[in-house]
Amino acid sequence: MILRFEEWLVGQQYREVLIGDLARLPSMQNIDRKPTRRRSDAHKKWAEIVINIPEPGYITVFNEAWQEFLLANQTATESRA
Repeated sequence: MILRFEEWLVGQQYREVLIGDLARLPSMQNIDRKPTRRRSDAHKKWAEIVINIPEPGYITVFNEAWQEFLLANQTATESRA
């Protein structure tokens, strides 16, 4: 099972740490996807969203969240194999 970052992030909203704060931000929810024929770079898309958040501290939080997401995705993929 391949996770999508948006789905993973929604599941983090309950957390009482900075990643939970990031997940609860309105700008991180209900992201409109534009149809495209090109393969999208999910990290780049989300990084651009985070860069536009007025508080620069969320960039570090996003990087930590992305690493946790990659680990969760790897674990899900390995458990399926």
